[in-house]
Amino acid sequence: MLQRTGTTGTRPLSTALGVVLLFVATSVTLPVARWGDSALVLLLVPSVIAGYIVGRRMRGLSSAVITILTALALMLPVSYLLPGGAPLGDWMTGALIALLTVVAAWWVGRYQLLRARQRESDAAVLADRAQAEERARIADDLHDTIGHELALIAVQAGALELGRGLSAPQQLQFQELRAAAVRASERLREVVQLAGPNGPGRLAPVGGESIDVLAAGARDAGMSVSVASDRQALTAVHPLIAELAVRVVREGLTNAARHAPGAEVEIAIVRGDTDAGSPADADGIVVSVRSGRPSADAGASHGSGHGISSLRRRAELLGATIAARPDDGGFELILRAPATPAPATGSIVGTADAELRANARATRRSLLQTAAVPGSIVVLAIAGFLAVQAITVAQTAVSSETYEGIELGATRSALSPVLPGGIPRPAPVVDEPALPTGAQCEYFAARDGWLHFTDATYRLCFRDGVLVQKLHLEAS
Repeated sequence: MLQRTGTTGTRPLSTALGVVLLFVATSVTLPVARWGDSALVLLLVPSVIAGYIVGRRMRGLSSAVITILTALALMLPVSYLLPGGAPLGDWMTGALIALLTVVAAWWVGRYQLLRARQRESDAAVLADRAQAEERARIADDLHDTIGHELALIAVQAGALELGRGLSAPQQLQFQELRAAAVRASERLREVVQLAGPNGPGRLAPVGGESIDVLAAGARDAGMSVSVASDRQALTAVHPLIAELAVRVVREGLTNAARHAPGAEVEIAIVRGDTDAGSPADADGIVVSVRSGRPSADAGASHGSGHGISSLRRRAELLGATIAARPDDGGFELILRAPATPAPATGSIVGTADAELRANARATRRSLLQTAAVPGSIVVLAIAGFLAVQAITVAQTAVSSETYEGIELGATRSALSPVLPGGIPRPAPVVDEPALPTGAQCEYFAARDGWLHFTDATYRLCFRDGVLVQKLHLEAS
């Protein structure tokens, strides 16, 4: 999963350097918003580049989020210290520019970093899987070939042990040879169990042996084997299906030699479906290997069942089934397979690897967390704007109703309950006539509520504490 670490094709950026770059890149947007009609707008180019580099190379998400939010928060009081302009509007414009340039570039870089991490982790998972599948392939081939030969050696040694005309020391030697072959076979099964993973082994056909060759080798070892084979049915199926049939016959002969020495073995290969409900189609094949009762004086060993379970996994990949069951004192192994591989829906071929799915989920979760950054910035910026706007209106604005109620000749002290602190001067876009002689004027934002946006200004001029002029100054 994404916990795996490694290179992602780029050198990581230290957290300290990333924080500095991201802070400076975000803060630059305030002077750009204040004096955007100057050459300062060119500062956005290195800012965008810096944002992308930080997102692509700095690992920590929380450090970047805190840095962006801190820079935006500090831009608000700084906007009141810069000369000219409207502080609140400049801050809002700067935050919007930062969101569309620096934060967007950082998000793109962060997305590419997360995707690179996922690709790296997926590659590690696939490498581990390939390694495990190669071990499984070697284990299956060892079990199918060497295990089969060891079983035949044990059968031959057992037959020689019972031969006439042998001295007691010779019989003992053949007995020890048979016991050694059985021990080697058991040891091989233990090694195969350790090497084989939960997944299937290799699918590609190994070729080489045929069913006739296997039967002849078993007869040479002293086994009684009969074959009833529809050769056309076997040659008409896909090579993978034919290889699976050979593996089933080999496993059946190995199990018969190991568990039922001296018993007769019958191998049958027919075309099509001979059992209702089986997946074999009309052009498929049914392969059965049946061993009879073991002879009374032959010793049998006990296996682990690895061979049959491995065959079942392989058959499942090809859309076939394997049945293993006792039969009239003996044992029968049956393969039912289609003519061409057709994995069943829901088989392990059709389902994604659990670790790869976990990687994808972790990446989606990280992307959602990353996407939450610009979203949270927008929400916080709107919330901050509304809060500042409400406070500003309460401290500087006069409604049109209050303005209409103010009459000339009223004293400043009488108007104090309805007048806020006001603003030091009107906005630069407002044309202001000359002040009355000897009068002192106060300015108030002309707003009807904290969501009323306008640059209009009310001017109230007092001489000796008495209102001598009231004007509504409109923006030019």
